[in-house]
Amino acid sequence: MRPAEPTGLGGWLQRIFRRPRVRPQPSDNRSEPVSPEHRPVPLMLSAVPLGRSPAPIVPFVDIATLALGPLEVRVSGRRVPRWNSLKARTVFQYLLIHQDRPTRRDVLMALQWPDHTPNSARNNLNVALYSLRNTLDGLGQSVQPILYRDGCYILNPELTWWIDRNEFLSALDYAQLARRTDRLQRAMDAYQKAVHLYRGALFEDDVAGEWYLSERRYLKELYLQALEQLAEIYFELGELPDAVRFAQLAVSSDPCCESAHRMLMRCYASQNQQQLVSRQYRFCISALHDELDVPPAEETVQLFHKLTLA
Repeated sequence: MRPAEPTGLGGWLQRIFRRPRVRPQPSDNRSEPVSPEHRPVPLMLSAVPLGRSPAPIVPFVDIATLALGPLEVRVSGRRVPRWNSLKARTVFQYLLIHQDRPTRRDVLMALQWPDHTPNSARNNLNVALYSLRNTLDGLGQSVQPILYRDGCYILNPELTWWIDRNEFLSALDYAQLARRTDRLQRAMDAYQKAVHLYRGALFEDDVAGEWYLSERRYLKELYLQALEQLAEIYFELGELPDAVRFAQLAVSSDPCCESAHRMLMRCYASQNQQQLVSRQYRFCISALHDELDVPPAEETVQLFHKLTLA
């Protein structure tokens, strides 16, 4: 018997905005991993160079948002050129990240105007929402991108939304399933898609906000894990140049990523490049000292001695 679907506004939102996850096949079934219900629009990928990835191909939908890196919003294919109100932008960013549940009015008021009286904060919020709706204008007079229901604000679930953060998480879900079921090529394709989607830190051009910092750190960690997984897979396949490339991307993004330094050391040792092994080890020590004032982990030290003694 199927469990009852959640009811009310919360259940409605869950059904609309639920991020599809992949269901693993039974162990005796060797069929390919099942894609998410709504497969993300495929991206044209090429070799990922060091540095920032090019912008992904954005499908033509009601509202498309690039939040990984500088914020970009397109309404019916038209790019929003600028924000007339930074408060309106912050409200939009908050609703975007919390799209899976309604946001109460007082939460937005406390976020933006914590020192104001309730009346003043409410008036300022109304002004910000008016500016936000004007910024996202272009869907027709009868369609509002932001709805107010039961004391809460939500992104209109009747519209078609495309958000790179959602696509990034979905690609990683699929990659992890494919990796567990030994579908390496599918895992590599999905990990590369996630890497391609990650143009930079969440809301990179917003330097004033703090509420999203934990989410920003979480997404960057997932990005680093994707790079490390790609480097590991390529290393296992003996494709050392690609393993080096993705490990270098990880070190470029986070110089203190010891696991990426270890991968580079292993790659160089496999090519009998002992000088590069020693150089990478020195880079690792220097980065950890300069950024964190800590020594390398024992695992890193032992690997270095093992590789250089060998």
